[in-house]
Amino acid sequence: MDDMSAMSPVEAARHDPLFGKLLDTDGHIYMPVEVLEELTGATGHNGSLAFYKRFVQSQEYRDGVARNRKDLFDVKGMAALGATDVAGRIEALDLMGSKVQLCFPNTFGAEQRVDSDIAREVNIRVNDYYLDWTRQTKGRVWPALQINMYQPEWAIAELDRVLKIGGVGAINMSCAVPPGGTAPSHSQWDPFWARLEEANVPATIHLGGGGLISGKDPDPMFPPRAWGDAETLKGAPAERGGGEEAISPYFLLVAHMPAELYIQTMIMGRVFERFPKLRFGIFEFGTTWIGTCVQRMDSWADFQVRVVGRKFDMKPSETFRRNVRVGPFFHEPVSQMIDQYGMKEIYCYNTDFPHLEGSKDPIRKFREKLVGQPESYAQDFFVENAKWVMPYAA
Repeated sequence: MDDMSAMSPVEAARHDPLFGKLLDTDGHIYMPVEVLEELTGATGHNGSLAFYKRFVQSQEYRDGVARNRKDLFDVKGMAALGATDVAGRIEALDLMGSKVQLCFPNTFGAEQRVDSDIAREVNIRVNDYYLDWTRQTKGRVWPALQINMYQPEWAIAELDRVLKIGGVGAINMSCAVPPGGTAPSHSQWDPFWARLEEANVPATIHLGGGGLISGKDPDPMFPPRAWGDAETLKGAPAERGGGEEAISPYFLLVAHMPAELYIQTMIMGRVFERFPKLRFGIFEFGTTWIGTCVQRMDSWADFQVRVVGRKFDMKPSETFRRNVRVGPFFHEPVSQMIDQYGMKEIYCYNTDFPHLEGSKDPIRKFREKLVGQPESYAQDFFVENAKWVMPYAA
């Protein structure tokens, strides 16, 4: 590989050996402001909309748009290339060297997290918008649609509806509260998982699905927010849409907890034993917690086998390796985590584009974090591992 240290991120991407083959497991699509307001306004509070309205009228926005091709990875948010439009997104993917991108909605998510008929009606309209948007990319972008999980019958019906339409990249679910008042491993959700397994469509959970620190109550986040009620733990998001990196120390400590609880109840509740081909992804929750999470499940599974005679078809760690894929942050020690915990199959490349948390130089930063692994592992990390949650890119 050529020495890329002096190159810009865009130039470095173009010279990377895997340019044009990269599979991006975590991108985002913004709605134009007027569309966002029209489609989601009925749900009430949207902590991002007021900012977006001001931002698109600002000089900062105009300056960002003017340089978003040259400084592709540097310009973030709504000013980024292809943040809201199909043609721009395809051009951005070409410049990044990404073959296919799995994209999550950028709506503030009340349609997913609020238990109301209005929220469910908005959920349908939002899903239709993203299906139409991504269909125009002709296979380059696939949508992670959101489904409101408060009423199981409605959730299954909406799943059936979007699967019949086709073009679904994943189903992204809230992990802020127990779906339908039960664990996701409860038998009432077996028809949901069965449909996803049969359709070869992955289920995902994503940061924000655990509740939003900037949302108004009731918008639950696990654990209760009072645990963060201390002067030294408080903080506010940056004054823009999205601002995870600027949120309080409390949020950074607990943000992964809903994801950890959710996947533990899935694995220990034997969902993947009943549906062994079910695909599952965990994105933007970080990954440094995963090794100890899996070790703890293995330990308790072994205890149950020996002490109470409860049997598991596979060790939880084996189930996780087979069925789950995750997107690390660019600053996390991927190589060290593999050395310590194994599970090299689970880690997948992601840009979070065009969110700020995805780095201004993702390819080189991730390559730095792979140092210590065999050179061939880059192919796995940047391409092969993602095919489990992006089977349409295989």
